[in-house]
Amino acid sequence: MQSNERRRNQSPGAASWTDRLLLFSKCTLYLFIFSLELKRSHTAPLESDDFALYLEDHKVCLGVRGSSASLSPSCEEPKQRWKWVSQSRLLNLDTSKCLGLSTGNVTYTTTESPLAVYTCDREPPLVQLTWNCADILDKLSSIIQFPSFQNTSSPPLKWRVYGDDQDLCSKTYQEIYTIQGNSYGRPCYLPFQYKGQWFHNCTSSGREDGHLWCATTHNYDRDQRWGFCPVKGSSCETFWDTDPVTDSCYQFNFLATLSWSEARISCQQQGADLLSISKLHEQTYISGVLNAYSTALWIGLNDLDVTGGWQWSDSSPLKYLNWEPEQPSHAEEENCVVARSESTGRWQTRDCSDALPYACKKRPNATLDPFTTDSWADDHKYECDVGWQSFQAGCYKLMSEKNDWNAAQKACQKIEANLVSIHTLPELEFIIHNLKKDTEQLWLGLHDIDMQMNFQWTDRTPVLFTYWHPYEPNNFRSTQEDCVSMWGPFGRWDDSPCNLTLPSICKKAGTKSDGKPQRQECKQGWKWHSPACYWVGEDLLSFDEARKSCEAYEATLVTITNRFEQAFANSLVFGHSGESFWIGLQNLDSHSTFRWLSGDEVSYTNWNRDQPVKVRGGCVAMATGVITGLWEVKECSSAKAKFICRQNQDTSLSPDPPAPQPTPSLSGSCPSSWKSNNNLRYCYKVFHSSQLEQKQSWLQAHLFCRKHGANLLSISTPEEEQFIMQVLHETFGESEEHEQHWFWIGLNRRNPMDNGSWKWSDGLPLTYENFGRYYYNIRQCAAADLGTMTWLAMHCDSELDWICKIPRGAETVPDITEDTSSPEWFAFQEAEYKFFDHRTTWDQAQRICSWFGSSLASVHSADEQAFLSNTLRKMVKVEGDSWWLGLHTFENDGRFRWSDHSVLNYISWALGRPHPVSRDRKCVHVSASKGDWADQKCHSDLPYICKRVNVTGTLPLTPSAPHPPSGCPDKWSSYQHKCFRVFDQSPRVTWSAAKLKCESQRATLAVVSSHLVQAFLTTLLKNVSVDLWVGLTSDSKGHFLWAKSELLSYTNWAPGEPLDNSGPHHNKTPGNCVVMIHGNPEKKTGMWASRACEMESNGFICQRQQDQSLPPAPAVIPASLLKPVELGGLTYRVVKKRLDWTGALYLCESLNGTLATVMDPFQQAYLSLLINSLRQPAWIALYNYGGRSFTWLGDEDLKYSNWKDGEPNHMAGCGHMTTAGQWTMTPCDAKLEAAICQINDEPVNHQWIYPGQCPHSVGEWAWVPFKNHCYAFNLQLLRLQQDARTTCKKMGAELLSILDESENGFIWEHIQSYSETAFGAWLGISVKGRGLVWNEDTEMMFTNWESHNVASSVLSVNSCFWIQSNSGLWKPGSCRNRTHGVICKRPRNVEAPSGTSNVDHLPTLIVVMVTGLVLVLLIATVIYLYRRRAAGTRGSYEGARYSRTNSAHSEQAEKNILVSDMELNEQPE
Repeated sequence: MQSNERRRNQSPGAASWTDRLLLFSKCTLYLFIFSLELKRSHTAPLESDDFALYLEDHKVCLGVRGSSASLSPSCEEPKQRWKWVSQSRLLNLDTSKCLGLSTGNVTYTTTESPLAVYTCDREPPLVQLTWNCADILDKLSSIIQFPSFQNTSSPPLKWRVYGDDQDLCSKTYQEIYTIQGNSYGRPCYLPFQYKGQWFHNCTSSGREDGHLWCATTHNYDRDQRWGFCPVKGSSCETFWDTDPVTDSCYQFNFLATLSWSEARISCQQQGADLLSISKLHEQTYISGVLNAYSTALWIGLNDLDVTGGWQWSDSSPLKYLNWEPEQPSHAEEENCVVARSESTGRWQTRDCSDALPYACKKRPNATLDPFTTDSWADDHKYECDVGWQSFQAGCYKLMSEKNDWNAAQKACQKIEANLVSIHTLPELEFIIHNLKKDTEQLWLGLHDIDMQMNFQWTDRTPVLFTYWHPYEPNNFRSTQEDCVSMWGPFGRWDDSPCNLTLPSICKKAGTKSDGKPQRQECKQGWKWHSPACYWVGEDLLSFDEARKSCEAYEATLVTITNRFEQAFANSLVFGHSGESFWIGLQNLDSHSTFRWLSGDEVSYTNWNRDQPVKVRGGCVAMATGVITGLWEVKECSSAKAKFICRQNQDTSLSPDPPAPQPTPSLSGSCPSSWKSNNNLRYCYKVFHSSQLEQKQSWLQAHLFCRKHGANLLSISTPEEEQFIMQVLHETFGESEEHEQHWFWIGLNRRNPMDNGSWKWSDGLPLTYENFGRYYYNIRQCAAADLGTMTWLAMHCDSELDWICKIPRGAETVPDITEDTSSPEWFAFQEAEYKFFDHRTTWDQAQRICSWFGSSLASVHSADEQAFLSNTLRKMVKVEGDSWWLGLHTFENDGRFRWSDHSVLNYISWALGRPHPVSRDRKCVHVSASKGDWADQKCHSDLPYICKRVNVTGTLPLTPSAPHPPSGCPDKWSSYQHKCFRVFDQSPRVTWSAAKLKCESQRATLAVVSSHLVQAFLTTLLKNVSVDLWVGLTSDSKGHFLWAKSELLSYTNWAPGEPLDNSGPHHNKTPGNCVVMIHGNPEKKTGMWASRACEMESNGFICQRQQDQSLPPAPAVIPASLLKPVELGGLTYRVVKKRLDWTGALYLCESLNGTLATVMDPFQQAYLSLLINSLRQPAWIALYNYGGRSFTWLGDEDLKYSNWKDGEPNHMAGCGHMTTAGQWTMTPCDAKLEAAICQINDEPVNHQWIYPGQCPHSVGEWAWVPFKNHCYAFNLQLLRLQQDARTTCKKMGAELLSILDESENGFIWEHIQSYSETAFGAWLGISVKGRGLVWNEDTEMMFTNWESHNVASSVLSVNSCFWIQSNSGLWKPGSCRNRTHGVICKRPRNVEAPSGTSNVDHLPTLIVVMVTGLVLVLLIATVIYLYRRRAAGTRGSYEGARYSRTNSAHSEQAEKNILVSDMELNEQPE
């Protein structure tokens, strides 16, 4: 553009036309030559986040040739460069494809490798594209053992990252969260396809403003989902608003929906953090912005640190508070905070996993936080009066006399000081070590007396640093807690009543004097931090060289034993970036624990995210830059780093801080039922239950252990872990399959201030780790997996069993005892009730009830309600006290149900209750004085009532007499020997009129006795547009009964139902009548609601007995499910085969279908009837693998759901339908006996599709695809086995081989209907030596013999084998005189890989042809112009600047791609 500008400004005669023509000719010639080299120079620029994988012994790097992996001496070309992309995949820069490992049952030749590259958009079957950064190098060593790569007799291969010391895990892909766009803040999907091209970074293509963007699905052209990429930097130009008063920038992402931790990452990716609010005028600005919206925004306030209190994620001090009334809530799971527009910007606690909008804040001119600045500098000497202690510029004195806060401040003022103010971590360390010492609690100068909710120091210095205790500050609204004290061994702070009498510390400024501070005897260049001198070595050395370098100074590599020493070490390397510094920690064997060179016990660890990794001979270095101070494991000998030396001085000068826990004695005893062995200092107990409601989230499990005087399990050595696994196997048995049996352990990285560092919740150091293969970046809590005996990272809100650990000799706090409750169980009718008067949340109350084999109380009659009310009145001293009952809703659901799963047949709502339906979870309590019910949020602390039913057994049902064949009149529908009819036309009528109209038809209002009758009636509602009365009513006391005096054993209440419509005096009879909702919204179709009987007019449903004089109607579901079934306009086929989820999916596809999807209540109703006939659970198309929510086949979001109560309880797995028609989640590789297929006219596109096609059908041979093979079935063609082999060979195929259970199920499904024609089909098994092999010598890994062992002694070369069509089992026999059907099998036709196809040459060919054409035109132009010159003519030149003024509309539209609505609105008019 600039060159065009210059040319436009030149005069026409400035250069001769021949010069210009010559220049143009040269350029064109260069272009022609370049086009011939185009293919060879197709490279991408090398990027900072890419790397090469280097085979040290052979000096080669892993690269790509065609579509296969290869080894190359070059390591800098794009073919050898890799980078991490979405879903932990490794992308090759040259091919833009991902590295995959074939996991199928395939034998490779000596010239083949199981490694190849594949398109990254989906994982091909039997190919693993996901890699773990920690073990990929070990994997390469085990995979690459082919002569094509190396001599197999040589020692194991040693792989590393090529070039300087790099760690593969430090380059792991981090999600890039988008801004604006139309993806609600979802992360980029890299690589993504745009205009047919793959992008593995954010791009500005298609935008004129240069803003970088990315797609959030793998295919932008198809899905059109995108967002802007975050811009990291200190400026606030793009996407930010600035408030000149606070001098900060703010970004409000109102359209995003991210969890708290995802929102924080999004802010950090822009050089910011989640919003912190430290001043009143900042809150005023935020409230002003929020007023224009109706929303709740994540802010940075959290109490995710189990050892600390409320804190801002950007390290701002928590000195200003703006909670809503009754906040912060004490709900265990609500650890994060939102600012709500509804309450003009006030704060409310929320569950951190909720998906919400968020606000970021950036402080471009802010000073650095006190953890990383030079606040540790102690270079000047200050004098203090006698009796005072000096630290930096201050003087401090402990006042041992106990006073209230005001008296303590006055005592300090008398000696020209103030109560102490603390501004930095080193100052806090000095106070804990030198002044507080063993004093349990003492006053600080912090208070909010002058202005409620705004803390300040008495000496008027700014509040730069706060260090609150867990759950603090918690009572800031009360004038009784306006003063702050320090207590406990860690010196954390608590807001306390000012009239407490405590010791205190006074502080005043010191007098500066000449000389060095006392007790600093360090050499030149060394820095003092009591009790040692420290020196930073700037040379890059191996660990051993660094150790020797320190020893030359009579020092050692630095030891770090607590967070204060860590913070000081951080200050030493502050300002460095991208460098590492050795510390004195090492692990000589990857399976043992880390130890300090100095011999000190490891008492503190500070690992970086996803550290420590397993490295043989691993040594530890401290990182710098944005992760300054975090520890990383590196190879001791090959890695080079700078280092820090420590030289101990007089250790008597500074006593260690008081240890929070002394080392337990080996001789101490264990509490009853806790286990240990002679070598362990701790005792252990497993808490487990088969019932979901007794499992707990990580935080609940942590609090449970703490409540009992213990901690969640921490593991320090392999021996300790071995003992735990032994205890687990004793509890659950060795032989049982322990798939997905997980137990919470104390390892977590919930605290945002730890930068992703794993920490044990009991404060013990992390010196041993045992993470398994699957290592998820975003999951923040750890569990032990009994199946693999490894650890895995999990979402903290998953509900699991757990393991507690307690020191030997310690006493456990007993469980809830009889002392905290009424002395006994009270009997009433067939149940017993226990009244617990201590207060707790609804969930904890339900959990405690379950320990007694009971549940929170359900109420089913006015008599039962009166019994509870009378008992409570005798017990309760306070009028109007509320007690938890078992009635509750689930989040986002709103449907009330009893926790003991009994039927909701009675209500006793207080006036105006329940609240209107909302997304919030609600729980119900009963008033002790009035006996009525009210609903509220479940995290309130209330007393509660438990109930257990004394039912010893039920009488067996008397079988009903067989029903004679009967039918229904015209317009009536038949189900379960009854006739039903929907009357939805005008006129609509009241309930009593509907009852009379049914009676006039010799019928009654419908009785819905089970979920099956409900499902059948729902199928009749497809075109109904009114609500319909059924025969359910309540009496004046709120007790619901069927009008036909049938037992009410099933209900289907809609959200918020049943309401009481009988008015405040309960004087109407009947009180309420029930309608079946027609569906507004559609997902509520068929649900029930209570209405005023005579105040509303609706349609109605009648039922009557069948008539023996009428012919029976065909059943809704046919008796046999062997053939396809048409239901509600869709065709289904039931497959009864033992399959995992993907096996079921492929089998459905071989039947021209896919796994069934459920889009509305009508499909759900039909499938409920179908699966009831099937009588076993079956796979459907539900799928989620760690995403935000379940989808159909990983693609289409759920518009309708029918989850079983409490499901989905894990966010990964596949869905199946229970025999009751409800959905539940199962591991995708679990085996079920059935699946429901939905037959489709068009194939459904999804991520599990195998590449390639099957041949076209020829004559009787139709090819059927299944996984990566094609099968031709001919069961009418009965042949000898040898003839069958020949027939298949002619078709380019082999006789059938079966490699796994799902393939066996597929074959059996397709041949079982031919059992009358053919007993079976030949298998391509051959006898080889004393064993059996498949065609082409493929080893048999799977068998399915009819008799359990086929004796090799009876086999001969003449033995043949077949699969039986009636059972799917295999059988041996003679090849002679026996004919069976023929099934041929061949691999799919896979198109040539794009890396080697001729299509790649097309762009080059086009460029060559175009360039040639330009040359021809050029020569013709030269001749023409030469002739014109002779005539003396001259032409004017118009600059190229104007050549695009007439661009087409489509071109203009293309230029404006990706312009968001927001940008369009901002365009000037």
